[in-house]
Amino acid sequence: MDNTTNDPQGVNDKFENSHYVTPYVEISGSSHEFASANSSLVLDTGASVNSFLDEAEIIHPVSDRRFLRVSYEMRKKLKYFFMNPIEKWNEKSRFPWKLCLQIVKIVIATLQVVLFGYHSYRYVKQHFDMTTALSRIFLKDWSLDVAVYPPSNGPYAAYTVPEFFDNINYIIIQYSKVVSIGIGPYGYDSLNGTMTPLKFCAKHYDGKIIPENLTVEIKNSVTERCLTIPPIHPASSPLWDDFSLENFLHASNFSLDFKTLIDAKLYIQLKTLFIKSLTKLDIPECYKIFISVLYDNSEHDGQLPISLSVNSDKIPCRIITKLGSGNENVYYMLRQLLNCSVIIFCMLSAVLCLRSLYSGRKLANEADRFFKRYYRKCLSFSEYIDFIDFWYVNIIISDILLIFGSLIKMQIEERSAEGIMYTKCSILLGVGNLQIWIGLLRYLGFFPKYNMLILALKRALPNILRFLLCAVFLYTGFSFCGWIVLAPFHVKFQTLSRTVECLFAVMNGDDMFATFALVNSPSNLIWWFSRIYLYAFLLLFIYVVISLCISVIMDTFENIKHVYRHGEIPQTTVEIFLSDESYTSLSPTFDDVEDNEPGYLERAQTWLRWNSFFQYIRHN
Repeated sequence: MDNTTNDPQGVNDKFENSHYVTPYVEISGSSHEFASANSSLVLDTGASVNSFLDEAEIIHPVSDRRFLRVSYEMRKKLKYFFMNPIEKWNEKSRFPWKLCLQIVKIVIATLQVVLFGYHSYRYVKQHFDMTTALSRIFLKDWSLDVAVYPPSNGPYAAYTVPEFFDNINYIIIQYSKVVSIGIGPYGYDSLNGTMTPLKFCAKHYDGKIIPENLTVEIKNSVTERCLTIPPIHPASSPLWDDFSLENFLHASNFSLDFKTLIDAKLYIQLKTLFIKSLTKLDIPECYKIFISVLYDNSEHDGQLPISLSVNSDKIPCRIITKLGSGNENVYYMLRQLLNCSVIIFCMLSAVLCLRSLYSGRKLANEADRFFKRYYRKCLSFSEYIDFIDFWYVNIIISDILLIFGSLIKMQIEERSAEGIMYTKCSILLGVGNLQIWIGLLRYLGFFPKYNMLILALKRALPNILRFLLCAVFLYTGFSFCGWIVLAPFHVKFQTLSRTVECLFAVMNGDDMFATFALVNSPSNLIWWFSRIYLYAFLLLFIYVVISLCISVIMDTFENIKHVYRHGEIPQTTVEIFLSDESYTSLSPTFDDVEDNEPGYLERAQTWLRWNSFFQYIRHN
């Protein structure tokens, strides 16, 4: 007999030209027909059925060696494909390269995230402290640098016209002497250090409001007018103490009607620098600061909230000093080398995972052709998905995130990226590092005593999602109800987003007494509604929904323990095919077949030996 290839498609081509009839077998995936993956399976009627291959012997005796060869090779490929690295090591002593690569990648990627975390925290804290310092300098009687929740008093605001002008006059006076009174290294945005003009803008409705007769005459248009306030006095001059914005607006023919005022803004520009530690990675940084003070009157409720915002752009610095030492230069190069190493290892990891995914897809197509040819059974979509290892998909996504995050980090350390790039880099590196640590669960799943969490999540996830879908409807209804009714009277329900967060916090043990006590309404109806609403939510979600969710997970855990004790029932076509062990021992038969019926190569070698023997006799 000729040597046959291991390709089922090639065997199929030979079958089309031979006199054999393709053995037809009906594969049943019903789980009730099987008792265990490693035992003789018995039908409910009492008939003994080892597997669907035994049924093939009844329909057509499995005497065709080609079919045996193809079936054996397909079973061997499938079993090897679904082995974990430990089983492959025991089977063929194949070194787990991908596992070692992932371990090295996790170590260097985590080290990179730790180093960037310290650097990013210092950058964000530096700019936050700068905003706090400027607020204390420019805003009169501002003391909101310590956040208190719930707030003990109202927002920082102006309530009268004199308070409004007094607040702006204070800002302008402080601006005139910020260079001399500020602890930080502030400077005016000019080359010679002189004061730069300020800009005041006011936005109004186009019309008029007459409260006496309750008349409102407003057009649909909104007008905005800006006025430049020049440095009429030198910096730090005592003459600035007598400056009055109200008189300046009157002299400039700039009217300010608070009844139609939407908002007013005062714009200031400064320059500053951060000296830091003067090392290779902490060289001085220079920024241009854009300060905006907003007076918001959009609600027209008699309260004018005041807020200060700061934006900064990095500008070049003139550094006349020798920074760093040899050790600091080495440290800087090591950090850049670490970034390059993360990129290289992530690229290698992604390539290996893509190759494994391609191999799985290729084997799935090959198995589908095999079952379709010999068993008239096509792989379903869920069975086809079994050949796709989504752990590899998770690793590929994490590799992509880490590569882009490392590239941005290299730009930041080269001082060519600032500001929002810190946030983007933090998100990319953080999510990527989270995914590679989640990917470690795959390798723990290779050990029976350590994969409880993975199996519980995998098996409970469909039921949990169906359960949470019902719970989300209830939660959404409570959220809208609480927001609509309690928003005007409770600080935790002022917005829909805050309402959702408040209910979730209460469900997880937040300060429930404060939630009850913070209802601020003189109406008894609102007081009683808040009590009934909160009691109903707490009783339903804490004592019913959460308990049922835990019971779903515990039921899944009990099923997992049952599988450990009694084995798992094969359900898919591939599992049923691999669960049949009666044909695994047939591999020596194939060797005997090959020995008894040599192929063309062995026949040629025999002919050459006999030919050499006859030539030797002829010459002698």
